[in-house]
Amino acid sequence: MHITFPFNVRFRIFYQYRIRIVFLEYNQTMLKNLVYFGSPEFSAEILESIIDTKLINIVGVVTTPDMPQGRKQTLTASPVGQLAQKLDLPTYKPTKLDEANLAHIKLLKPDIFLVVSYGKIIPKQWLDLPAIGTFNIHFSLLPKYRGALCISEAIKNQDNETGVTLMVMDEKLDHGPIISQAKVTIVVNDDVASLTTKLTQAATEILRHKLPEICAQNFVYTPQDEALATFTPSHKTLTHQSAFIPSNKIIEALTGIDSPIVHALIRSLNPEPGAWTSINVPSGKTNRVDLEVKIFKTSLVAGRLVLETVQLPGKNPISWKQFLSGHKI
Repeated sequence: MHITFPFNVRFRIFYQYRIRIVFLEYNQTMLKNLVYFGSPEFSAEILESIIDTKLINIVGVVTTPDMPQGRKQTLTASPVGQLAQKLDLPTYKPTKLDEANLAHIKLLKPDIFLVVSYGKIIPKQWLDLPAIGTFNIHFSLLPKYRGALCISEAIKNQDNETGVTLMVMDEKLDHGPIISQAKVTIVVNDDVASLTTKLTQAATEILRHKLPEICAQNFVYTPQDEALATFTPSHKTLTHQSAFIPSNKIIEALTGIDSPIVHALIRSLNPEPGAWTSINVPSGKTNRVDLEVKIFKTSLVAGRLVLETVQLPGKNPISWKQFLSGHKI
């Protein structure tokens, strides 16, 4: 059966169809191809927050290779890798950022690289590839705390605030010019986990406002003041052994000696690798043994350190009061 529409109806249908096609073609030309570099959980949260940004098309995700985890040492993707797989985004896990792997990224025709705690040094030939540029989110108010341990150092040094920096990325460590910053307050009981949560929220807000400006190439930046630059220790220095705090320091802090310093140090090491100490306790009638005690949670009360939650190896966390009821110090 053949249906013939009146001319005015045919014209309206054709007009609406053409407008829709032109709009789609225009929208496709306006979208900027973005490749995301990241690995840990908070980076996955930031990736998820920009998925619906209207001006970008996430054409690829670069993350670290799968690593063995758990008792069975099962190869496991990074949190960013897991999210990319869930969202069906093209994912790359190069062991080296060399020319061979760069060739695959070139095929994506990237306009923007966005780097959020990727975990590898990105070579210049990679940084120079995107048409608009390579941009980085760093969890400090640069130029203060350049380096990987920026969150723990801010806590350990008893800073009242830290923040997030969006910057243009160059070859030097956290050195590039600054596009935007947001301050975040550090409260007395913040540890690395709680402060990371607050910084992640601040980062998503910065990107919500600034990513459209980057896409439009309508952003300004300011060089960092090198005279104010400070650097954190390497993340390789953060080990189980480096998280040890002598028991005499803990006991003194319980009486009010250097309590804020010890409290800050403990928080800067939690949740990973986790502050711990060795406490000598009676064993039997005449012997004494050293117990490794992980310190989960502390607070400051009337200028004194208060141990709230601790853990013995292979045991569930318990209150400090429970520990004392079973062990005489």
